[in-house]
Amino acid sequence: MSNFLSKILAFNRGEKRTSSAEFEAAVNAALLSDTVSGITKKPYISEEGSLNLSAVWACVRILSETVGTLPIHLYRKTDKGREQVRQHPCSLILSLPNSYTSRFSLLHHLMVSCTLWGNGYARIYRDPMFRPVRLQLLHPTQVEPILTDDDILFYRTDKGELLPSHEMLHLRGLSTNGYKGKSPIAVHRDNLSLTASAQQYGEKFFNQGGNMSGVFKYPSTLKPEAYKRLKHDLIQQSVGLHNAHTPLLLEGGMTYERISIPPEDAQFIATRKFQKTEIATIYGVPPHMIADLERATNNNIEHQGMEFVQYCLMPYLVRLEEEFNRKLLRHDEFGEYYFLFGLNGLLRGDAKTRSEYYKNMNLIGALSANEIRALEDMNSYEGGDEYFVQANMQTVENAQSINTDTNEPKETEK
Repeated sequence: MSNFLSKILAFNRGEKRTSSAEFEAAVNAALLSDTVSGITKKPYISEEGSLNLSAVWACVRILSETVGTLPIHLYRKTDKGREQVRQHPCSLILSLPNSYTSRFSLLHHLMVSCTLWGNGYARIYRDPMFRPVRLQLLHPTQVEPILTDDDILFYRTDKGELLPSHEMLHLRGLSTNGYKGKSPIAVHRDNLSLTASAQQYGEKFFNQGGNMSGVFKYPSTLKPEAYKRLKHDLIQQSVGLHNAHTPLLLEGGMTYERISIPPEDAQFIATRKFQKTEIATIYGVPPHMIADLERATNNNIEHQGMEFVQYCLMPYLVRLEEEFNRKLLRHDEFGEYYFLFGLNGLLRGDAKTRSEYYKNMNLIGALSANEIRALEDMNSYEGGDEYFVQANMQTVENAQSINTDTNEPKETEK
């Protein structure tokens, strides 16, 4: 408010009184200036600076931590389906990428970098047998992908190294050229600037004790010393939380006229809510997951959680799986080995829904008891690998044997 008063009362410093037109022009200039309320018209939002916005922080945290907690396993195709491979160099490298990084930290780093800068990087170090032995996390600003005229992709590091594509894990976000992702923060910087402006406006409003800007009218001309004392006294009486709702004492016939629009009229709260929803939309995160429960009910939250996995997480998970397959496996392992995230923990519903699903799948011979126990993170037991069908709960082999005996023609008695 001191900046505002400086612009308004500066016209009263001289000997000559200002006209009403000049005074009105001063008011308009103060209202339209960049410094009114102490904020700029358009704050610049950087990738790291965007984390100061609670909605961005929440979206990035939810996406990165959720992916980081998901199990990822290496599988090998077999005649009967697949089997998990634990003692493979590629499986071990994801469990312990390097001496200071865990599997969670690796996935978390790639996701945070991708959701803020549009690209997540980790350098691959290999042994003479071309097997990965270490992964080094790199900041997105340390790497620049370069596509040559021959469609060969390289990665230039901040140390001047030019690395071939197979030496760099690259989690790419939304891209328009196919080899470099776009930063969601850079693309939506104007939108995020509005959010930051609303946040700064609210902070400034409450720091000033909840008092809105206005005009102080004085009936006579103020000398420089009187102006300085008046300005100091007004700031001392009105600015700060300790002065909130404190009556303002005016002297010498001075009057105060409010000119700003109250927050409720300016839809301040509605703007904050709308911007939170906008940021959730940018990241594809259901609003209820960032504490926007306006449209959430007990009936649709579980469904929204399923949509979060299918339409928000799955694109990131598929990108990671394909990148691990292409960059970590050797060429002679393609088609036989593959990485896969485990989503059972996220996709399963409540206990009653899971119970009905397992029961139905067991009755048609689709799941054995041990397979059901594995889905529930329970140990298997001997005899639990048999499959049953509904005909008196027999095994599939017995049911097939009965059907065979029934279909065979009976010998006629002589």
